[in-house]
Amino acid sequence: MATVEAELRELKARVVRLEQVVRELRGDSTLAAPAGMKDLSERERALAILKAEGLIRDPTTEERALAAEWQALPEEEKQAHIQLMRSLVLDPLLSQIIIENRR
Repeated sequence: MATVEAELRELKARVVRLEQVVRELRGDSTLAAPAGMKDLSERERALAILKAEGLIRDPTTEERALAAEWQALPEEEKQAHIQLMRSLVLDPLLSQIIIENRR
């Protein structure tokens, strides 16, 4: 059932994107809620718009599995990992690595 729901979400996102492309081709590229989305909550409409613009996407199956694995960890383990990550010192800075890779 989860697979069908994921496929439905993906199809809805694709329809939203297609509607956005059609609006852009017509010359109306405003970030208005796509047609047929008026019955959704404000949060769902915002997500649909962001997906239509290609700014976000649904998590992959692997990402969902990793998230479930993280959520299953005891709170102490999560906090220890967070502290470890915050104490890391990167040399060169991550931003510098990104800048260098863009050249």
